[in-house]
Amino acid sequence: MGITWLASFPKSGNTWVRFLLYAYLFGDIRTSGDINRRIPAIHRDPNVTPPTDETLLVKTHFFLSDQHPQLHLTDRAVYICRHPKDILLSGLNYHRMTGAFPDKASDEQYAKLFIAHGSDQLWLKQGFGTWDQHATSWTTTDKFPVHITTYEKLKADTEAELATILTFIGHEPNESKVAAAVKAANFDQLRALEVREKATGEKDKLFPGQATRTKSPRFFMNKGKTGQSLESIALGLDAIFESRFADALKRHGYSDQ
Repeated sequence: MGITWLASFPKSGNTWVRFLLYAYLFGDIRTSGDINRRIPAIHRDPNVTPPTDETLLVKTHFFLSDQHPQLHLTDRAVYICRHPKDILLSGLNYHRMTGAFPDKASDEQYAKLFIAHGSDQLWLKQGFGTWDQHATSWTTTDKFPVHITTYEKLKADTEAELATILTFIGHEPNESKVAAAVKAANFDQLRALEVREKATGEKDKLFPGQATRTKSPRFFMNKGKTGQSLESIALGLDAIFESRFADALKRHGYSDQ
């Protein structure tokens, strides 16, 4: 037994998958903090260790390398991929929410930096790598079994993808429990939970940021969209993006999107 990694580049649906698995495996979602306790993130505790004779689900945004924390405890991994254009837009919202990206800097500046570096600069500093580097490291390894899913598949048929993940991690999916978990962890429910916890000042919460930081509050549970365009930020950005990411998009199955 050991660790089953829930691996993804940031803003690819990892938190959503954690909520789905929590709802199925552990029941009612009372606070978002419950997720961190049952399905911890390696970035919060690099020494997290599974109990004896048990498999522990652990979130990671690190790209896969020999320096990955607790790699020797790995049993298997679920990898969640998402189109990098949607990641860029979600990352921009996230940094505006937390204040990590300066208010005086424009959305166009953020987008152009992301495109130029193949990643968010802060995520590069945190050891997450570029989008291409990250996806390649996890999806091509032969060190342990990896189930690859995508944010797009999860949105299109959440019940089917959750059932597949459960089977991969060693659980026989129960149809009614899967349906209940999907309902409990749908976007509207999670947004309502985030709004409620921020409004009440809940300290034991997973969601970062404060609801009162801006006149128009931003949320971690943002839009959850797919197939978005960058043209709302600046004309011509889509073409620049697609030129920069063309080879990587093809490698990871997004050449037709």
